[in-house]
Amino acid sequence: MKILVFGSFNIDKVYSMPHLPERGETLYCEGFEIHVGGKGLNQALAFSKAGEQVFVGGKVGKDGDYLTGYLKANGIDISDIDSSGEHTGHTIIETDPDGQNQMILFGGANREITEDYCDYLLSKHGDADLVLMQYETSCVEYMLAKAHSLGIKTALNPSPYVKAINDIDFSSADILILNEYEAQSITGKKDARECAEALYALGSREIILTLGADGSVYYDGERYVTCPAFKVNAVDTTGAGDTFTGYCLSHLLGGAQPYDALITGSAASAIEVTKPGAAETIPSKDEVERFLLANKTM
Repeated sequence: MKILVFGSFNIDKVYSMPHLPERGETLYCEGFEIHVGGKGLNQALAFSKAGEQVFVGGKVGKDGDYLTGYLKANGIDISDIDSSGEHTGHTIIETDPDGQNQMILFGGANREITEDYCDYLLSKHGDADLVLMQYETSCVEYMLAKAHSLGIKTALNPSPYVKAINDIDFSSADILILNEYEAQSITGKKDARECAEALYALGSREIILTLGADGSVYYDGERYVTCPAFKVNAVDTTGAGDTFTGYCLSHLLGGAQPYDALITGSAASAIEVTKPGAAETIPSKDEVERFLLANKTM
């Protein structure tokens, strides 16, 4: 399948902390690393690792060669990335010994994307089997509506959540994939099934919810499918949702039943969180298949 990922490309600056700091608290970090990141980059890589043909659209700055080079080395077509941005986006990530994290995101070039650029991407990739978007770039609403109007299948991961997301026309998103916090923030509901039903009522035809340790959910107005999470020793949860997104959607688009798509995404994200980093630790298709065989009782 041909996948167009329209999204963000960030340089991740990761600080290992003794614990996540409280308000006003100053802490020495215990380690520092730089990684490639951004939800667009992570999800593109997850799709590619799952075996799909992936093209990416987005914008980087003058220091973006670090990111585009990594994508190219992993078999992703970078020919349409705009490299005219002033500053590449970056993320400051603090992680604790339990693998939990908190982030500060600087949008940079990701927020400089124009409607003309979106038109260019869609004119070139109108034959894509799916256009996947997140909410770390500008022009998401325009890209979503335009792709939908052209008859291209769309998937939206409305993350990170901000209030403006509530104004999106979700009927333009064929697939909506989001975490529990995002679902609750959009719908005002707490129960996972109530969230899924409320999101479906907003117009998306397929809803996928990730619930952390409680697993994941698929809902299409008729089927409500639940899937447990794998129990692993998490080192760093950064990128877990993006890994799940790429693998789950790859299998769903390939004709897999919802449970099989959910369990594959869960397996991929379970492997990813056992290592520090995000994009660099997204597992290969073979790794995911071996993990599923070793845990086939689920």
